Amino acid sequence: MLGKILIIISAIGWLLSFLFFLFGENTKNDKFLKLAKISFFAGILGIVFSSVFLLFNILSHNFTITYVWSYSSRQLPFFLLVSSFYAGQEGSFLLWALWMSLISFAFYFYSKKNNLGYLPLSFFSLAILFITIILIFKSPFADLWESFPDGNIPKDFVPQDGRGLNPILQNYWIAIHPPILFLGYSLLTVPFVLALASFWKREYERFHTPMAFWSLLGAGVLGFGIMLGGFWAYETLGWGGFWGWDPVENSSLVPWLLVTALAHTLLLQKVKGGFIRTNFVLAWLSFLGVLYATYLTRSGVLSETSVHSFVDPGKIVNALLLVFLVIFAVFPLILFLIRTKEVPTPEEKIKANSRQFFVILGTIVLIIGTVVVLVGTSLPIIQGFIGAKKVALEPSFYNQWMAPIAILILIINAISLLYYWKDTSTSQLLKKLYYSIIPSLILAIIFFILAKQNLLFAFLIFSSIFSLIINVEKIYNKISTGNLRFGAFLSHLGISFLIIGAMLSGGLEKTQTIHLVEGQKANAFGYEIQLIKKERVEIEKTDREKYKFHIRMTDGNNNSIVKPIVYWSDFNNFEQPYYEPDIKTYITKDVYVAPKSFMFNESFPPISLKKGQSLKAPWSDNDTIIFLGYDMSSMHMGANQSHFMFGLILNYIIDGKSYPDTVYAILNMKSSSFSPVWKLVPTKDFSIGFTKFEPAENLEQSTVELSFGQEMLVADITIKPFIILVWLGVIFTVAGFIIAVFKYKKQKKLVVDAGK
Repeated sequence: MLGKILIIISAIGWLLSFLFFLFGENTKNDKFLKLAKISFFAGILGIVFSSVFLLFNILSHNFTITYVWSYSSRQLPFFLLVSSFYAGQEGSFLLWALWMSLISFAFYFYSKKNNLGYLPLSFFSLAILFITIILIFKSPFADLWESFPDGNIPKDFVPQDGRGLNPILQNYWIAIHPPILFLGYSLLTVPFVLALASFWKREYERFHTPMAFWSLLGAGVLGFGIMLGGFWAYETLGWGGFWGWDPVENSSLVPWLLVTALAHTLLLQKVKGGFIRTNFVLAWLSFLGVLYATYLTRSGVLSETSVHSFVDPGKIVNALLLVFLVIFAVFPLILFLIRTKEVPTPEEKIKANSRQFFVILGTIVLIIGTVVVLVGTSLPIIQGFIGAKKVALEPSFYNQWMAPIAILILIINAISLLYYWKDTSTSQLLKKLYYSIIPSLILAIIFFILAKQNLLFAFLIFSSIFSLIINVEKIYNKISTGNLRFGAFLSHLGISFLIIGAMLSGGLEKTQTIHLVEGQKANAFGYEIQLIKKERVEIEKTDREKYKFHIRMTDGNNNSIVKPIVYWSDFNNFEQPYYEPDIKTYITKDVYVAPKSFMFNESFPPISLKKGQSLKAPWSDNDTIIFLGYDMSSMHMGANQSHFMFGLILNYIIDGKSYPDTVYAILNMKSSSFSPVWKLVPTKDFSIGFTKFEPAENLEQSTVELSFGQEMLVADITIKPFIILVWLGVIFTVAGFIIAVFKYKKQKKLVVDAGK
């Protein structure tokens, strides 16, 4: 109840601060402004305290709350318990509201310091208000008996444990990627409300520098969040890629592309003036892109076409999402149409032989790419409207469309940097082009011949190297003159690295499927690969059976160990295994080992016997297996007595020699599963497993089953050349945005040397 009350208090605070800041700004009434400030901080405190309260309930295992029961459990370590805060719909909305509240706190003092007035705070309050309204109807504080009214759950019922976190999410990246992504989403609110304020107050130049500062910050953080998600997918999911053009992935890419375009048009406004309408539209569309991404991922419309999508949150929340989307689409549009004729337009014409022209051209191409991604991502919604089956577009669609767009953007970016902001003569341009285009062309031809790829691949390599060379030269010139404002060039350099890395790692990758049996060897791409052992890990956790496979990879005199994982979880009732790859990283390549299946190849028919009985071994009539008795010494393994080790004491008579041994099985009382611990038969190359127990009145009469064969791990070995360039590109791109932010720390007119 307390959590719900805090959310309601916050919603009231945001509503009142929106109204009071709006009235106070227009009337200059100090009473309104005082009430607005009180309401504003009440809204912040309501969200902060409700977030702390939810986290407290998660950490204290209060499973009477549906959200806590649904996404956490006693088995989770601390960092995953904290991460379960935002693992579901309700918690992720609260995380978004929390980031918005914290940003609003910082933005309040930023506005005060830079004399921006109170109107941006009013519009910011309106944006947070809508998120808190969703939290009222989709509360993370609902009790179990409320959530399951037909389940006849007593109000005092306390579950012993929670359902837990989806095993796929149980990775350290969940503690990093979602918070940064939501921070990026939240930051895009600021340039939007500044754009609204500029048109509302008819002060079209006043908010330019703050818009540039917050746009660059938002683009850097959101881009970082998206790219971390790509690395998470690469490291954990096992499909060997970092971007699959999934509809939900694309939905986060759209606002980033738009805010990146905004960063460029804000630069044009600073240098030459104008572009005020363009900047308003791009700031508005960037924020609208965040809302649209929220609708796509939260409404359930992509549940059939994306593994990342949430399920349908219900009619009320769906309706609210649509209402908010419409309000923030229509209100800014009306304001824009009312004010657009008043916006001043610079008299100076844009010349084709200037950097300004090519920045505009590059921005247009970037927006075209955004439209392609947006249309492709929205296709399932269009299909739903016309009654067709919802099908996500294949990655090949985006690759075919986005590759030419990437080529154009890279070439336009490179050429733009060869121009001055003012006129540039043809002779000057050709001289600069000569030193950049020749090495780019030579390297592209070499790649084309050696890699045996198509022309599109060669053009991408050419354009990336062309852009890389020119941006490296610009960075060098900046540093050599002591000018550290090279953020834009560093970001462009990062994009070049990223595309080169993606082309080389994706276009030149090689994959081979191998079958690994313990003790035996396989070969792939010059590596001798051997499964050394299978190790059961996390034995103390009773909700899973997890195995780490130690695989030795030998290349000449060099030995490496990789440890992919296969595990079963009660999250899906132990029905299907989960797989985690492992990666051996070199400077020039990654060797990517991804498990695909785990099976048992039967060598001989199983045998059944009772205590004290002996039978001929199935592999030879001359050998014997004697079942001497049971080993109960290791019965208890887990803290809550749900796992038991059940042993059989055997004696093998092989070639006249005696080999006493014990084989075990793990009995999971929670899942009612019986898992053999396979063990090599002495002197043989196959294993024995205790696979079945048929109880009788006493152990003496009970029957056990022994099976013989080989466990086999099927895995894909993939060589990904120069994948490190992708990660370097990510680092450079984000670092460039962050460096560029420092240009705008203070609100002042920055003078740009038109000759640079």
